[in-house]
Amino acid sequence: MNIKNSIDEKTIKKIFGSIKYVVKYLDELDKVKGGLGKYKTISNKDLIHKVISTWNYPLALRIIRNLFVSTKKYANGKKAKEEIKILINEWNKLNLGKIKWPCSQKAFDALAQRINNSSETDKDKVIARAAVQFRRMKELNTKRNDFLETLIFEKNQNILPTLTHMGGTDYFIDGESFDQKVAKSPTNEFMMEYGQEWREMAINHPEIVAKFLYEHQDEGRFGADSRLLVVYLDDDISPEKIEEIINKTDLDNPIKIKFTYKHEKVGERDYEVKCFIIILSNN
Repeated sequence: MNIKNSIDEKTIKKIFGSIKYVVKYLDELDKVKGGLGKYKTISNKDLIHKVISTWNYPLALRIIRNLFVSTKKYANGKKAKEEIKILINEWNKLNLGKIKWPCSQKAFDALAQRINNSSETDKDKVIARAAVQFRRMKELNTKRNDFLETLIFEKNQNILPTLTHMGGTDYFIDGESFDQKVAKSPTNEFMMEYGQEWREMAINHPEIVAKFLYEHQDEGRFGADSRLLVVYLDDDISPEKIEEIINKTDLDNPIKIKFTYKHEKVGERDYEVKCFIIILSNN
């Protein structure tokens, strides 16, 4: 569904997240039309119906963007840049080495086993260091995600954001739904395919990275939906560099990706999707 044309109840829930934002939206819409706002006493069902029956995309875009800047979601993104700097400074003060993941979430057990089988004299200290690195990378990336969402929102005036983290959708761009997905790399398969030239390929051909991400996603989380893909080539990228990259990114014209996915039960299926892709690199 393109919300430039119409909207339904499911999409309303994705955008507003809670009924309090529906009330705020309708009150603001009423004020634009010369009213005083009077929707707190109306039933939830009637509130939803009112949004549907009065839907006007240009007005809704303006009102919802204004509502977004008063949300906790936006506030978290605005303060994230300084919080990222603090976390990077703390990492360096703790002498945790280069900012990077010690391993993937699924591989932590294997990491512990490798340490147990190694010749390290203080295995507890080594695993404790890896655990601290892992926890801090999780925290750092949460702040980065908040920062990214706010930068993306501010980059394109035609982005209609969702007001909470509920619903599985992060933005509507030119009326179409896009979910933000963040990847720690362009996939192991991509790096194996292009060998020593994988970084250069990823930077110069982001559309190929997008194809690999769709083709090698987990079966349990499979989706052939429109996505805004964010891919880290460097874990130690600064917030200033992220800001620079976002400012140079085209967030008006999505690319089309054709990909084939091999499902466990039904075999290969072909798909075509729209997506944006942002490559985060120190290069």
